[in-house]
Amino acid sequence: MKIQMKMIFGLLLATIFISWLPQRASAEERINRLIALLETGKPAIGVWTGALSAPRIAKVLATSDADFIVADVEHDIYDFNMLHRFLLEVEDFSHRYRTEPRVAPVVLVKLANRGTWDPRYEIAESLKVGPAMGIWIPMVESRADLERAISAVRGAETSAMAGLNIPKERRDVWPLNPKGELLVVAMIETEEGVRHAREIVETPGISAIETVHIPDADAERILKMCLEHGVTAAIDATPGDIKAKIDAGYKLISVGWDFGILQKGLADTFKAMRASIK
Repeated sequence: MKIQMKMIFGLLLATIFISWLPQRASAEERINRLIALLETGKPAIGVWTGALSAPRIAKVLATSDADFIVADVEHDIYDFNMLHRFLLEVEDFSHRYRTEPRVAPVVLVKLANRGTWDPRYEIAESLKVGPAMGIWIPMVESRADLERAISAVRGAETSAMAGLNIPKERRDVWPLNPKGELLVVAMIETEEGVRHAREIVETPGISAIETVHIPDADAERILKMCLEHGVTAAIDATPGDIKAKIDAGYKLISVGWDFGILQKGLADTFKAMRASIK
């Protein structure tokens, strides 16, 4: 009887150990699939949206082939509850309506606060309200701007991140922490930012940089800095020029705004429809 009990107990322990192994393995997998792409040198393609209050747009984005979504609150009404709903909708719609893979696009929150202001409270709240995997900071003009934002990400309340099953030691910025799962993207879009571009690029903890509203020559110079320091470069692209931009060194590629794509699609459709009935 004792021998039988020992055998049963041994089998039970073996079963528990075997069932534990894949969970341990999966815990080591990259949670932020956008980082997984960038780590392998592959480009990531995403889309911008300001339609955070529209569930049907959230569903379209969540079930699209986007690698990432930039949820822009800079150009919309400042509303954490709206951002909260959008983040949860993207996750929910992705799991309910996608076939394979059932993985939601990574959502990065573009802050309403500019880098030159003090965005620390907004950063803390944005990372707390739902499954956001990083922040996109407009108008960064100095290393001090960026260091303030990065420190806020690293010290943010992590209750929502725990709900994403991100282990505590990985609730950090990448690539400063090679195991980190959070991204910090800075936008250089002013003359002051261009003047301080090198110190911005060299700031520990920066994940990626996007240049907008500046001369092409300055954008090219900043791209070279990014490539020299291993910082991911972000840019908008079209099907016609994406290959050239990837060859130039850009890896974080946006197709633009969802409303722009919708507007063009509607315009082309109506043009074709009216032409067919003339």
